[in-house]
Amino acid sequence: MRIKITCDVGKGISIPINYNYFLSSVIYSFLELSDPEYAYFLHEDGYLLGDKHFKLFTFSQLMAKRRSISGERISFNSPLTWYVSSPQEEFLGRFATSLMDSGSIQIGSLKLRVIDVYIPETPRFSGDMQFRCLSPVTISTKRELDGRLVTHYCLPDEPELPELVRQNLIRKFEAIYQHSPYDSSFSMEFDQEYISRHEKITRLVKYKDIDIRAILCPFHAKGSKELMFVGYECGFGDKNSAGFGMVEV
Repeated sequence: MRIKITCDVGKGISIPINYNYFLSSVIYSFLELSDPEYAYFLHEDGYLLGDKHFKLFTFSQLMAKRRSISGERISFNSPLTWYVSSPQEEFLGRFATSLMDSGSIQIGSLKLRVIDVYIPETPRFSGDMQFRCLSPVTISTKRELDGRLVTHYCLPDEPELPELVRQNLIRKFEAIYQHSPYDSSFSMEFDQEYISRHEKITRLVKYKDIDIRAILCPFHAKGSKELMFVGYECGFGDKNSAGFGMVEV
């Protein structure tokens, strides 16, 4: 399930272009208002699968009809739309309760009035779907460089990317349902026509002190409906709780 939040920006606002951490802080602050123990659990541990920790939520970029970028800042001059998604009812229930009670969200030093909260209808899932990114997709692996292992963020044309995303979806499915998916097939391909029309489809996002390379491009996915659903609810790829991998059909 996901919720769509619309906020008033008055005569317009300007915030740092790397705002993901601000939005993550909004989510945890609302969870803490509703249930401090749950907020601590999610922030520190999350849902465990072996040695992997999953927060099992994601969120979109901020969207507005009128926006502009200048240097390291982005300006919004019309109402903001923001999506937050999770398969965990306890997460969205706690978040939505505090959001409605507050009636506003705090992004850095700015307090924005919430003018609408809406629950979109969940789409039907099939084994062949097209997705558009509401926040960029990232997936990483370890590679050796100068005798040490470093984090490598996969680019759209790297052949290992679909398999890494598939494995990540399976782990998230198992963390949610405590069993393996009945169908674990999954493949994806980024929209080549879109790529041909855009000079750049990757984005370097700074989250706190980490530079994350991510992909902002529609993609075509085939395979398990169960894994499609998990990707839609939790986000495709990794670092979902930092605002990566949210899509719409």
